Amino acid sequence: MTKAQSVKRGIHSLALLSALVLAGCSSTDPNLNLPSPAKTAGSPEQEIKQAYKTSAQNGPEVLISAADNNGSYNNMRRALARSSLPGKDSIQLSEWVNFFPYDYPQPQGRIPFAANGEIAVTPWNPNTRLLRVAIKAGDTQASAERRAANLVVLVGGEGADLSLIKTSLTHLVNQLTPQDTLTLLSASGDKGVLLEPTTGDKKDKMLSAISSLSSGKTLQDSSRLTEAYTLAKDHYIADGINRVILVGNSTYNAGFSTVQDASDFFANHPAAQISLTTLGFTASQFSPSPLAEVAYVGHGVHQYIDNVRDSDKVWDEQLSATQTPVAKEFSMKVEFNPTYIKAYRLLGYQAPSEENSNAVNSGVVVTGQTMTALYEIIPAGSSEEWSAEQYGFIGTPSANSYLRQTKEIAMMHLRYKTPNAQSTPQRIELPVPESQMNNTLDNSSKDFRFATAVAAFAQQLKDNGASTGAFTLDDTLKLANEGRGTDKYDLRSEFIQLVGNAQNELPKSSPVKGQGK
Repeated sequence: MTKAQSVKRGIHSLALLSALVLAGCSSTDPNLNLPSPAKTAGSPEQEIKQAYKTSAQNGPEVLISAADNNGSYNNMRRALARSSLPGKDSIQLSEWVNFFPYDYPQPQGRIPFAANGEIAVTPWNPNTRLLRVAIKAGDTQASAERRAANLVVLVGGEGADLSLIKTSLTHLVNQLTPQDTLTLLSASGDKGVLLEPTTGDKKDKMLSAISSLSSGKTLQDSSRLTEAYTLAKDHYIADGINRVILVGNSTYNAGFSTVQDASDFFANHPAAQISLTTLGFTASQFSPSPLAEVAYVGHGVHQYIDNVRDSDKVWDEQLSATQTPVAKEFSMKVEFNPTYIKAYRLLGYQAPSEENSNAVNSGVVVTGQTMTALYEIIPAGSSEEWSAEQYGFIGTPSANSYLRQTKEIAMMHLRYKTPNAQSTPQRIELPVPESQMNNTLDNSSKDFRFATAVAAFAQQLKDNGASTGAFTLDDTLKLANEGRGTDKYDLRSEFIQLVGNAQNELPKSSPVKGQGK
């Protein structure tokens, strides 16, 4: 299947994505009224974006895009909130780890990315080490004060309960200041514009427009999106945040019936001028929805939202960074030094199908975006052995690696192109020093420990301890609590609660259950 066919399938397959009704969001528990979890992992033909390409000679090359899914984590949360376990096929470790915000350093100088590696003893296997690779794309307009925002929101509400959307937009309004401008359009009805461009000091006017949102029949063309981009350009703020935001449920496709329609549209609306965000509310599956595919084609950012806590986090992100493209065709590969490393495995990222392998990394990385990848490694000289049948792809460092002559455990190779149409490939190489090799878990950062706890939990639920040994959910809870840190949006606290829920649902015979409550 070609990329065009894949996106077209995503836009057309609306029957596979059921519209859910949200019972309300007045509860203090943001997970109380979550929709039901997906019963399957989605169509296997739909493209995986949190992926890697690999060969026997080159090892895994991790690929990322701003339009990556975060739905696998949401799917798990829905299941556990309803006292059931997520389907094993729905568990995507890399998505779970990357669901959380981390305090990664900003790039320095002209380099658009900061990357660092941190190593500690693997909590579930004292004979191995865990390497966390952390990458952050800098915001080229970073400043002490938040930039003025010009936000144009287009809502497609057909067939959906609008309660969460309205609550979410109300939170956005409460964050706006007089320097900001909000415009609100509906994808249904005779009149598209519900709120003309309005400054942030006129909140009553904004809230009145939000309350008027209704669930009428959505137009089947992109005329309202064209209108949204026109309004965004007419009120463009130099050196500010200029963004069109598409909001809808899992069936909303912004009026595009084919991928060519979407490609033609965004060719006339460069992301460097007006950035794009698509927000899928109460999505029923974590596999790509039409809105996710629209973000991918439009070089935008996509996220699922299914509770108030996620909504708060997303709007904070929309107002804190320009989220404009800084790179395309981004990939990251870690080369290991055979002097120090015997074998390694990449946790969680998936190998795309052969037919999609050339298209899967054509997405865009935006300002402020982060990526976390975890590698479990066996030190050189260790008697530890892994089987590919149990762990999947097992890499071994090249005996001819130039790193053999250095004091580096590994070298991180970043490859990307600038967003310009005719840009040439760029490369950044950053070392992981040998001095980190014997770092203990107690001396690791809170971000490291929490990401490791999330990875442990995903493996425990997916393979019932086959890859984590005697490490139980008691141990995962202890590690997650140690890494909780500041936890601005209470997402880490929520994760800890979800681990406890899973512990209650697992049978007593499960080797990962632990003592429980």
